Parts: sequence; structure tokens; C-alpha cells
Amino acid sequence: MRNPLSLYSAGALAVLALSSACSDSTSPGGYGTMVVKLTDAPFAGDSVRSVDIFVVRVDGRAADADSATADSGMDNPSSGGWQALAAPNAVINVLAFQNGAATTLGTASLSAGTYSGFRFIIDPSRSSVTLKNGTVLSGTSSPSVTFPSASRSGIKILLTQPVTIVGGASTTFLVDFDVNNSFVMRGNSIDKNGLLFKPVIRATVTDAATVNANVRLANASSGALDFRQNGTALAGSSAIAFGTSSACSSVNATTPALTITQAGLTTALTGYAPVFVAGNSYTSVAYPTATGGVQFVTLANTAPATGMAGLRVFNATTATAGYDVYVTTSGAALGTPTIANTLAGAAAALVNVAAGAQQVRLTAAGGTTTLLDLGSQTFTAGQPTTLVIAPPATGTSALRAFLVPGC
Repeated sequence: MRNPLSLYSAGALAVLALSSACSDSTSPGGYGTMVVKLTDAPFAGDSVRSVDIFVVRVDGRAADADSATADSGMDNPSSGGWQALAAPNAVINVLAFQNGAATTLGTASLSAGTYSGFRFIIDPSRSSVTLKNGTVLSGTSSPSVTFPSASRSGIKILLTQPVTIVGGASTTFLVDFDVNNSFVMRGNSIDKNGLLFKPVIRATVTDAATVNANVRLANASSGALDFRQNGTALAGSSAIAFGTSSACSSVNATTPALTITQAGLTTALTGYAPVFVAGNSYTSVAYPTATGGVQFVTLANTAPATGMAGLRVFNATTATAGYDVYVTTSGAALGTPTIANTLAGAAAALVNVAAGAQQVRLTAAGGTTTLLDLGSQTFTAGQPTTLVIAPPATGTSALRAFLVPGC
């Protein structure tokens, strides 16, 4: 997904990040959309009609940036780890967006993660302050607005906390372009002595990580399912067949309003009542009961060790004995089980496995005969994966299993 940007004239610039398709991307945490907005705290200058700032771009990066770094390399937004979040290239009267009003500056898609550096780039040569008597103060007028430079200026945005972008979620980043404190009157009056521009730009953050949780549905039951929110199928979550899973979705952790139905139907299947904690990701599994119904389990995903992938096993069968799972290099001897004796209806704790291509095999608990060989499977560093062991299809005896990447 893409992220919109907006502008406040009361002194605040807001960036809203809406995440996209979770772990379906190359980034383990998926991508998020950042919306940049600008606002402004009320300006005390009674003689000022408008404060017209030419906003070139808003950039962000993972690493923090001091004022000198924010003011360098502005012609190449990709240098120094910066990424352009909004590029309005337009004059904006920030006084038009006071008292909670905001305007969107643009959108950008960001990899899930934490971002600590943001800068606000303006063009002083195209910025000005207009007084109520019609006088326009610019960098070259007399009186004037004294800007820090005649060309582009990169202004560090002061954060109250780093910004967390969550895959499939949204984050609001409200940047306060504090006009009242950014323009200092020179002498006794603006119309005689002009103004000095000393930018004060702050930001507050409302992370989706503090409100939302990410979840996807894996289907180990025999019929196709729809994953719905408020009665409507979520994006990428219709007609989920056996052995497949939905897209990741970001939902309010307190009131997710989720239901699961048979594909194409609207009547909710009973028994799905997940409990989420904001900022966490989950895998829900639909699997058969002993009598042919559908039941559900929701598993919290935890991060593996740095540089490793994570694996957890959920046994969706009704077998009386458990299963051992082996994750090895291709063709290696079984050795010691990676995860041992996972019983029916139970989930094993997540363990660390090597990232990259690994052979996955299943045996009966304590046995040495391979019941199912999933062949080479690719595990991604930093990503938890759930191996769902499913019962044989109707009329067959062959065990089934499939992998579900975490959001």
C-alpha cells in the first residue's frame, strides 16, 4: 500500500503510515504506508495574513539525523539512507491549517521497522510571509524574512519517539510546524524590521503498533473459507482453500470485529473469538473437529533470534500419537528432532532454525520412518513460520502439512 502525507497550519505536520500485505513482501515484516500531514499552531502575529512555505519534500530514514545531516544531500533523497515520503513541491500557507486542520502532502510505502530520522525540506527562495496590509516579506525584500539559506534547507524534525511502521498497519506521525516559534520578530515591528526564520518542527506519533494487531488465517479444514471484518471479506482473504492462508490484515486489537465463514456465505462459524495484544502478530488456524466441524486456534508469533528464522508446529490432526519434525540440510540424516512430540490440538513453542533452504520431514513421535517429506523449504531470517500438520484428506491415509509465514 502507499502512505498519504498531509499538512497542518497550526504548526504540525502529520505522517500516517498504513501498512500493506505483511510478510508477503520481501521484508519479513512487510511494508507500511506513510501519510504525511502538516499542521500549524496558531500564529500570534496580529499583522500576518499568511505564511507561505514552499515545501519541497519530506524524507525519513531508519537512523537518527542531526541538524547538519538533515541539511545535507537534499538533491538526492536516496543518499544517506533517506527515503522520500512526500514531494509536494508546492507553496503551502500553513496558517490555513490551524486548530486541528490538516492537508495531505503525499504518500510513501515503507518497509516495516523503526524510523528515527525525519527532515522537512523547504525552498526559502520561494517562501514568504504576507502581512495584513499586503506587504510581502521574502528573503530578498526590504524588510525581509531572513532564512538560513537562499537555496533549499533541510530541517530536522524533532521526534517525541521513533516511528514504528507495522506491516499491514497504519501509523500517524503528526509533525508540528510551529509557526509561532519559527518566526522571530526583528526590532519593534514586523512591517519595519521583518522576521528571522528559526524553524521549530516537532512530531508526535500514534503508532498502529500501540493500537492494532496483525493476523492471517490458515485453513487446515476441508472447505474453503472467507476471513471477514464487520461482515466483509478482508483483502486477500476470500475463498481460502485447504493448505493456504489469507493475506495479513491489521485490525484493532481491542475490537477486531473478525468472523470466519464458509466461502461465499455470510453466517459466521462458531468458536472463533481471538484475543489480541496491540503490536503483536498472530496466525489463526481453522482445522477439523473429530465430528467433521471446524474449530479454531490463534497463535501469537514471536521473533526468532537475530539472523535466524523461526519455526513452530501446530498439530491439527486427531491422531492419538504426536509427531516429530526435522529441519535439516538437504539429504542429511534425521538426527535429533527439531521439534519433538507435538500432540493433536497442540502447538509447539517456536524454535530457531537456520535461514535459507532446509529440508522438512515428519515422523511419528520417537520414530525414524519418514511419514511426510515436504522437501526443500525456504526460511526467512527474522520471520516466524508455523508448520500446520493436517489430517489426511477424506478417503485417504496420507498425512498432510503446510507452512504459514507469520505477519
